[in-house]
Amino acid sequence: MSNRFLPTSWNDITLLTLRLARKIIEARSIPDILVGILRGGWIVARLLSDYLGVNSVEAVGVKFYKGVGERYERPVITHPLTADISEKKVLIVDDVADSGKTLQITIELLQLYGPKEIKTASIYVKPTTIVIPDFYVAETNAWIIFPWEYAEVLRNIVKSKGLSLTADSLDRVVSEVGLERNALIEELLTLLPLTIK
Repeated sequence: MSNRFLPTSWNDITLLTLRLARKIIEARSIPDILVGILRGGWIVARLLSDYLGVNSVEAVGVKFYKGVGERYERPVITHPLTADISEKKVLIVDDVADSGKTLQITIELLQLYGPKEIKTASIYVKPTTIVIPDFYVAETNAWIIFPWEYAEVLRNIVKSKGLSLTADSLDRVVSEVGLERNALIEELLTLLPLTIK
């Protein structure tokens, strides 16, 4: 496996999110509302909602990546906030603080709604981030492969290599990025070639 990639499993993410929840609780910073950054941050926000007992979960869409390792120059808001967060304690949640620009633009956007307080949380932080979240549990330089994006990452890597989406090319990429061969990956490998448009 290359050090360039950090594959994660649902169990990894669940455990890390539990640790993230513990940090939030220990800091006495349970929010009134969680705002997950679509797409990965929303999944983490939903888990935190369960662990923290916070029923209010909203989403905001900010897109920064075109594909594996490819970024837009500036983040693009794809889904504006629709909830009233005025005078509320808000926790913005993302899966990773990579460049930090997504968190930065989301903080700036949400400040316009007049919240009482804004804090930030992510599972992972990269050393290149310009915004260090108030709460995080792990640091890495690697490209993180989250379980909710296995198919997307595999498709993008196969495409970036100029290969066709076949069982053989997918099998090579799975080995290259270090995904653990299990029933989920085996099922995914049989499904992805069927998604060719």
